[in-house]
Parts: sequence; C-alpha cells; structure tokens
Amino acid sequence: MKKNELLHVHSLLLAVARQFTDRDVVADGALDSYREIGVTPMSLQAARDEHAEAVLELATVLGESTETDDEHSETPEQVTART
Repeated sequence: MKKNELLHVHSLLLAVARQFTDRDVVADGALDSYREIGVTPMSLQAARDEHAEAVLELATVLGESTETDDEHSETPEQVTART
C-alpha cells in the first residue's frame, strides 16, 4: 500500500475510533497503546512504516474492543424482531 493510501486508511480508522469512544463502544483508555506510538494521520513527516504500525495497532484495538461473545450475541433476525 502506498503512503498516501495508508494515510487515508489511518484517517478513516481514527474517525471510527472517535465515533466509538463518543458512543462508549470503546473505552477511551483502550486507545492508549495507539497513542503511545505517537503517529497520527497528520504526521506527514513520519515514515510509511510508522503509519503502518499505527494503523495496525488502531485496527487491532478497535477489533478487540468490539469483539462479541458468540454465545451472548444476537443474530440479525433477533435484532430485526426486536425493532
């Protein structure tokens, strides 16, 4: 992936992370490991590899924070029936 594409993905993931923290889907503290990397989408001077590391960490944190226990999760049919 080219650096400009990686920056775009980084920006999109960060937007999702902000929405998730605003809606309490993800605890703000869950993003600490991402913040420790110190690279944001606006860090244009950062190397491509640094952005790749930040994107991977952000994606991992978001994925782990939103995982559900299959035993307790609802199927799409159950969600539709509730509404």
